[in-house]
Amino acid sequence: MLADRVASRLGGDVERAELPGWREAISRSGSVRSLSGVNVTVERALGVTSWYSGVRYLTESVAGLPVHTYRDAMGGLRSRRADPQWLVMPDDGVPRFSLIEHWMMSLLHRGNAYGYKVRDAMGRVVGLRPVHPDRVKVGRASDGTKVFKIGEDPYTAREILHIPGLSYDGVSGLDPINLHRSALGVAAAADEFAGRFFNQGDHTRAYIAVPQTLTEDQANETKRQWEKFHRGMQNAHELGVLGNGAEYRTVGLDPEQTQLLETRRFEVTEVARLLRIPPHKLYDLERATFSNIEHQSIEAVVDSIRPWVVRIEAHINFDPDLLPGRNQFIEFELEGLLRGDTATRYAAYAQAVGRPWMLGNEARRLENMAPLDGLDVVAEQGNAPGSQFDTHPPESQPDHPQEVPAP
Repeated sequence: MLADRVASRLGGDVERAELPGWREAISRSGSVRSLSGVNVTVERALGVTSWYSGVRYLTESVAGLPVHTYRDAMGGLRSRRADPQWLVMPDDGVPRFSLIEHWMMSLLHRGNAYGYKVRDAMGRVVGLRPVHPDRVKVGRASDGTKVFKIGEDPYTAREILHIPGLSYDGVSGLDPINLHRSALGVAAAADEFAGRFFNQGDHTRAYIAVPQTLTEDQANETKRQWEKFHRGMQNAHELGVLGNGAEYRTVGLDPEQTQLLETRRFEVTEVARLLRIPPHKLYDLERATFSNIEHQSIEAVVDSIRPWVVRIEAHINFDPDLLPGRNQFIEFELEGLLRGDTATRYAAYAQAVGRPWMLGNEARRLENMAPLDGLDVVAEQGNAPGSQFDTHPPESQPDHPQEVPAP
């Protein structure tokens, strides 16, 4: 069994945790070589504009969500609780946004996120210090306990919070940079090829061809005469005149260069597929219309952001050191991202407020407005005009329908 260093510290003695039967689960290198010949690193992947844009969208969207602490009570009721200290201020100079941003960057690029549990003198977790994923190796001891190595120092799950990404061994998340090195390598190679082409390629757009041999002075004079009479806005509609069999020829993109442009367009679609983001979030509006853009934005929240949020919630709520006591849990608030335009939002509030599922002050809280007295009541059935709960006819409605004479 591993020594419990947390309990040892509280007792005054610090022991070194032993790792009998250590089995390392994963080992990473700083870069992986792709089939395109490009060494793909985290920095190189972020140099691909579509990958950078997608990673930034996911990271900042999740990190910017409000997070609240709740407690389940009897009867299925939940109540808001004060947020724990590690959630309010995870570390010195590290607000909650920066911690979750670090976790998302770690998950998207290394498949694992870590936080060191900072404790007070009573042993309570009061902070979560970000730990770079490249410094950590994770595995299991012979007794099945998950253990971590940072450098040569071993740690236990009571000291390290581990949020793994997609995994097939239940221990460590898969490394996305390694898994997608071929796709990211092609994107990076296309960027490098385009840069070299514009730096070293021939960018002549047009030339004058003459059948006879010209000296350098004659060629320069012909060029000068053409530019004198045909360059500039004042000569935009002038007719060109060439003699002695000379021809004016333009240069277009050849098939090789055209294929490069298609490859770079496909790069955006490929990255959107890898990150599970609608292409319009990467500013590819080719298939986006004004009629479906709102639905695609909702789809991005449900299919792109929500899975990451649920993953982080699950591992935090599973850790008893972070949320001691009974039935406490944290939850990210996604409603702000799912709400539509102002008119649609207010119409939904008009239908919901006063019903059993929404109070007036709950709607005001969603709009970041202060509560008002008298709004935390549920309207009686029949008091809300147009309500589906109104089963009684209004007083002005006769008991029996009037007979309408036949024409």
